[in-house]
Amino acid sequence: MAASSSKAHVKHFKPYFTPLEVEKLSAKQRGKLSVSREEKVRQQACGFIDAVGVRCGFPRRTIATAQTLHMRFHLFFSYKEFNYIETALSTLYVSSKLHDTIKKPRDIILASFPIRYPNLVRKGTVDIATAEANGLEHERKKVLAIERLVLETMGFKFGVETGLRGVIKIGKKLGLGKDLCQNAWRVAVDCHRTQAPLSFPPHIIALGSIYTASLLLSETTKLPSNGTITSNGVHSAPQVVDLLGRCGAWETEYSATAGHIDDIAHHLIDLYTTILSSLPDTLPSAHTPSPVSPKEPNPSSSQTSNTSTSSPTEFPLPLYWTSQTLTELKIELRNRRPGGPPAHVGWAPAGSESVNENGNGGDEAVEGMGKNEGTIRFLWDEEEVV
Repeated sequence: MAASSSKAHVKHFKPYFTPLEVEKLSAKQRGKLSVSREEKVRQQACGFIDAVGVRCGFPRRTIATAQTLHMRFHLFFSYKEFNYIETALSTLYVSSKLHDTIKKPRDIILASFPIRYPNLVRKGTVDIATAEANGLEHERKKVLAIERLVLETMGFKFGVETGLRGVIKIGKKLGLGKDLCQNAWRVAVDCHRTQAPLSFPPHIIALGSIYTASLLLSETTKLPSNGTITSNGVHSAPQVVDLLGRCGAWETEYSATAGHIDDIAHHLIDLYTTILSSLPDTLPSAHTPSPVSPKEPNPSSSQTSNTSTSSPTEFPLPLYWTSQTLTELKIELRNRRPGGPPAHVGWAPAGSESVNENGNGGDEAVEGMGKNEGTIRFLWDEEEVV
């Protein structure tokens, strides 16, 4: 019997990548796609995951995790090799298991059929025989095949959390009103349509979402000056902007920095700018026959026309904000922190080594991924196993 030429690899799971690593890995996987085209494909996939997740009755945490898993998947695998629909369905399936909101792949695929093939809808649903004729079983096998690759990208580590729950907890601790907390929660939902959760843990996503919601609800590009926080604590949007937008004792209390919060804000402002700039093109496909919630009927043609002027994002952006005013807000935030672009801050847990601009951490992460050559041992910490 010939000696096996297989080789064992040890791969350390990385829960978060620095923004520089994310950009380096994304550039490798986008191939000939432009940055703007990649963002369009990313938002198309996130919108599809959202619509299918709603039809499946998944809670927001399941949908948000699926969106992040989809973006993490494409740090390791190119857009050209995988259909975004099959990848999106696979990440939804994995996320449903992570959050114990399990549905069979067949049910998730069936929920997507009215969105993809509205012409097949009869009396609000798609007949099983019709779905079978349109390749239901073949697609189920594809989804299960991609599932293994999704699990590899997350190192088979099944503990997961989103920044949604933290918004409410931190909001109460800051003494925020119900309306501000609710809007911050919606911004946190939108934050999972960005790459921010690939670089920052849930508590920073929550803080950044509260900060960004406060910025956008202020309906002004002029940032507040010092002294807006009263002795009664933080209650209003300008007070939140003044607190989280500057260095202070809160950074130690919340294990975050003003630079982290700024980075989340820039991710979200970029998202809203992209949505606004492409609104006429994206909305017809964004508002599909998918209902707003699983218990609501499919929208009629008159309802569809009424929603055609609304945003596909969860947070209802005030009319004051346009591509121009959002750009002005970004400039104002940059001027407030002239020490360098916040995108270079990143999240570095205690004891971890940061990867500089010339580092090869991204190359090591991709090596051996998705291949059946040899054995790969996934480790969840930096300690060597004897």
